[in-house]
Amino acid sequence: MTWREVINDWSCDTTTPLSVNSTVWHDKMENMLYAEELVREFLLFRGFTNTLQALETELSTDIGKGFQVDKILELIFLVYIPKFQAEKLVSLLCFFKKCFSSSSETVLTATLSKLEVAILRYYIVHALQSGRKDKVVEFFGINGNDLLQRGQDWAPWFAIPYLKNPSLDPQFRIYFSKEWVEALRLSVRNFFSEIFNGIHILLT
Repeated sequence: MTWREVINDWSCDTTTPLSVNSTVWHDKMENMLYAEELVREFLLFRGFTNTLQALETELSTDIGKGFQVDKILELIFLVYIPKFQAEKLVSLLCFFKKCFSSSSETVLTATLSKLEVAILRYYIVHALQSGRKDKVVEFFGINGNDLLQRGQDWAPWFAIPYLKNPSLDPQFRIYFSKEWVEALRLSVRNFFSEIFNGIHILLT
């Protein structure tokens, strides 16, 4: 498989109306904003002013505020992956999968699942390129059972930390190419931009 074929495999189905998916997101955001107000009222009622101030500070830098795609990309590609924070990376991806869990969003869920697989594989590749095989072994030790249950051809990846030159292996070399990484970043950006731009339309 070439990196161009990978891009096509990640592509969203543009025949699915974005407005349907964005409406669900809009409802979720309304519920979240309502929950935030309840938390504020509780903190004020109990006199936890320091906690309230901390909450406001956190909300002001929240990655979801304004649906900032760049902030999400920054977390994935500039924080969690390079700093080997696999647990936080997996949790972030699981959070977004839950957001697309309704039956009306099967196309988005399928696309996000493919991107999730690619992002996790990039985490592994980056760790190997950084000389941190221990992080790959640790990653599989924590997430291995879950990955095997999903299928998605994960079984061969368990051998990758023990290969002498995985970047030369026909099965893995595509994932070590600059083109593949750039395609992944672009696909992730396009995916979230499409979703969040639809929300902006509904909220304006």
